[in-house]
Amino acid sequence: MGQIIAIVSQKGGVGKTSTAVNLGACLSAMKKRVLLVGMDPQCGLARCFGLDDTGAGIGLLESIRDGVAVSEVIYPSHARLPRLDIIPANVRTMTEEGQYIGSMDREINLLSRVLERVKPDYDYIFLDCPPRLNNPTQAALVAADSYLVPIQCEYASMATVGRVLRAALEVRRLHNARLGIFGFLITMADKRAAFTVKVVQEIRLYLKDRVFRTIIPRDPKLAEIPNRREPVIAYDLQSPGARAYVQLAREILAADSGRVT
Repeated sequence: MGQIIAIVSQKGGVGKTSTAVNLGACLSAMKKRVLLVGMDPQCGLARCFGLDDTGAGIGLLESIRDGVAVSEVIYPSHARLPRLDIIPANVRTMTEEGQYIGSMDREINLLSRVLERVKPDYDYIFLDCPPRLNNPTQAALVAADSYLVPIQCEYASMATVGRVLRAALEVRRLHNARLGIFGFLITMADKRAAFTVKVVQEIRLYLKDRVFRTIIPRDPKLAEIPNRREPVIAYDLQSPGARAYVQLAREILAADSGRVT
């Protein structure tokens, strides 16, 4: 049975969706079965694959609000990535956003029950959470086996990590005793900036061996994904961002192999 991993940060623009899209694509290219779940009502994950409000008839909203079978809201992501699937949030209006959030508010374990039905079909299920510690994020943490926190390589992003940790500990105490830390990922690192080395050192000092060795650089190619509607490895495998996510996928597979043995 696979792992469910929530990608969580209270701060927007730190690389949550980029990590879901590109890490998921790299793992699928390495012959792992991967499901990406769009938890953010802004539907950023769906746009990265062309499954915005015109490309998906139903999605996570219909599954949790109306009881539509989860198998009916799973879409293939890309012709060249047959092992990578997507569940879009499919939230198109303010009314639907209220229904979406309200469903998880009324029943915090609802998402968990939905995902348990497809968990055996995948090696990794990544939940792309909104940049808030609200009901969808809490529901994701309740459903998850672990959580991954992208940390933009700057001091403002570092300051929000403690809030994420406290929120996760609260969910672990009240709802999900198995919830663990998958890892902390340094993102958007600018090698030209003088403070980059110091920020990386402080993150590693504070979070120790929970920080991935791989660092995701600031790369314009990663910003092109919503327009290109495909992961970076599909259009520029040699870009710094693509190489970093390939390295991250290998690091994760090596660590998981070590845990199994």
